[in-house]
Amino acid sequence: MSKSSNERRFKLRKQCREALAAHIYDRLRLVVAPERVRLQPRPEDGYAWSVARTNANLLKSSLSSGSTRLYQVICRELGHSLEAVNPQSLDTSQFDTGDLPEDFSEGIVDGSFAAEIRELKATNSRTEEELGRTRSRLDDCLRQNHTLRTEANELRHDIQMLGSQNKDLHDELVQKTMGIAGAIQTLSSLETERIEITPDTHGTQSSAIGMLSVAGEV
Repeated sequence: MSKSSNERRFKLRKQCREALAAHIYDRLRLVVAPERVRLQPRPEDGYAWSVARTNANLLKSSLSSGSTRLYQVICRELGHSLEAVNPQSLDTSQFDTGDLPEDFSEGIVDGSFAAEIRELKATNSRTEEELGRTRSRLDDCLRQNHTLRTEANELRHDIQMLGSQNKDLHDELVQKTMGIAGAIQTLSSLETERIEITPDTHGTQSSAIGMLSVAGEV
């Protein structure tokens, strides 16, 4: 192995140990010197590691002889699929796996699957939040749909009322138009009769005057 590779490996191992020590303090408020951090801690160390089944091999290596890839993966997964826990939490008797799927039971690493449970809970929480937002949007759409349906029904009712009123007005207009036409026809007939009667009246009056004149002369 070249000198530059050794230097890079040493640097990554130092960063990895420091990250693990800081994580232990953040989670357990336990101060552990970076150079004393172990991947297989002893019970008296006061901490233990819980890792998801998919990264179980991380705990099978040693920090002192690990590869650069091991250090990189540990730093990436720390706080996600790998976490520091209290040693007591690794007591498998505290977990009731009887009702859990087989995959969960197989996911127990060193007697614990706390990290995997944490991941699943976080995923479940995000899913529930998204479901809540979706349900809220659905409720809004349903309310808007109900409002639009109500407005549409009211508009249909108004259109029906206006149509009925328009028909009534049309019928009334037809009746009045027919009445006016009849009245005009009646007036025209009366006017014609008046014109015809007027000459006869003048002739009758002249005949009467002539007869009176003849009688006077006699």
